[in-house]
Amino acid sequence: MSGPFYFDAALADAAVEFFPRYLTNVTGEWAGKTFHLAEWQIPHTRNIFGWRRRSDGTRRYRRVRGFVPKKNGKTEWFAGIGHALTIADGEPGAEVYAYATDKSQAGILWGKARDMVSMSAALSEHYETTATALFCPALMSNFKALSGDAKGKHGFNVHGSLGDEAHEWTSPDLHRFLVDGMASRRQPLDAIISTAGKLKTYAHELYQDALAILENPDLDPECYCFIYGADAEDDWTSPETWKKANPNFGVSPKADFLEAACRNAQRNPRLENDFKRYHLGLWVEQQKRWLPMLRWGANTEDPKDPDLWKKLPERMKGRRAYGGIDLGSVSDITGNVWLFPPEKPGERWVFIPRAWVPEDTVEERDAPRSPYRQWIRQGALVTTPGNVTDYDFVEKSVMEDAEMFRVVVEGEPGIAIDRWNATQVAVNLGKHGIPVALFGQGYASMAAPTKEFERLFLAGELEHGNHPVFKWMCGNAAVRKDPAGNIKPDKERAAEKIDLVVGAIEALGIANAAKPEESGSYLESGELLVIG
Repeated sequence: MSGPFYFDAALADAAVEFFPRYLTNVTGEWAGKTFHLAEWQIPHTRNIFGWRRRSDGTRRYRRVRGFVPKKNGKTEWFAGIGHALTIADGEPGAEVYAYATDKSQAGILWGKARDMVSMSAALSEHYETTATALFCPALMSNFKALSGDAKGKHGFNVHGSLGDEAHEWTSPDLHRFLVDGMASRRQPLDAIISTAGKLKTYAHELYQDALAILENPDLDPECYCFIYGADAEDDWTSPETWKKANPNFGVSPKADFLEAACRNAQRNPRLENDFKRYHLGLWVEQQKRWLPMLRWGANTEDPKDPDLWKKLPERMKGRRAYGGIDLGSVSDITGNVWLFPPEKPGERWVFIPRAWVPEDTVEERDAPRSPYRQWIRQGALVTTPGNVTDYDFVEKSVMEDAEMFRVVVEGEPGIAIDRWNATQVAVNLGKHGIPVALFGQGYASMAAPTKEFERLFLAGELEHGNHPVFKWMCGNAAVRKDPAGNIKPDKERAAEKIDLVVGAIEALGIANAAKPEESGSYLESGELLVIG
């Protein structure tokens, strides 16, 4: 089949053969020996250099994102890739940088690259070595180390940037600066490889991007990603888990090294997170995903119809609806979810999400893991004017939906809203005749509908219409549990935004509270106040 890309096996082979032809190992028991790629590195090297653009024959992949535990040979591999970009890419005046925000960290990768030159006669023929650079006279190209921040750095024309151990970076500025310096190059490569680190960091954002691209390569067909690591539920003390997480297991790291490290971690809880992070690829404080997303497809009548969510509003026209609004941050997504309980046995619980985002914040939020622009084009995410949430816009949309669905029912709340940050919105909707429940976010109000949402999801009794933003947020969701076993959504532990999940649970809460046999269960909790 023809397409925008093709695979050139000869170029892929040449990239692999470059390593033993020119490079020498420089550390440990392999120092001075010919550099043969590890088995796990070969397919990645072939893919990075073998895939080409049909339009001009240049490299397909302009970005590489790799995550692999320590001691698997990743730094030496990237040092070799740096040499390939400098002397074997046919790029005159190539500027290749090994970089980090810390000088010593930036020097690790570049130091291995420099030592390779001193230990390899074949490689040294191509370079003049100085204290700060490897210079290739034939191509007028340089391979250098770079550290610090972007301030004061100008005039870079970057062909290759190699970032190692991104989890140690204190800022994304230097990386972004180098990417900006690639604009005039034919086939630049922005490559980052790292072990796991802490949540809510730039490295974790890159990791989340990589996960999203591995799940759906169409999100960024120019980015090549690979991730090695254990799963959160794996037994971290088992050699089978160590082998699963480390692609070079047995060679480096060796089994006895990991066994000793694991014993120390079991004796000293302070070391447990370090072992999981550095040797199993688990992110510190990583939470197990609440909802098993393998069940996502079971919660719709047609998992193959990506636009089913667009058809649901017309189907539900005139049906009894319960809403749940989570206003979230004033500069990010605000969500409203309409819930339609089954009217006869065998029907699904239908959810129709609505999501808004301030127009001026889209550029900074858009990423492979959260493709805001794509969702906006699809109509799954609607922009509001300015850089903060336009609540008037949201209220108008809610009232338009209230005219389409049967929201106003005497004696029953129609919409649930978090009582702590949405009182004015609740009052405004109430003035227009829409009964609003100020819904508390504590266990008393949230536990029962959260457990019910989980039960319905596991049973495949929902209809989400394949809504892409709702799917993203369900995948992000984490929960917090109290000593009694009650659960509720936890935004702090969530991987990303979960506003629509909170809205769906709120809607489910007032829908179940409206049932005659259950009436009062939430209203008597002291956390629910009806405005109407």
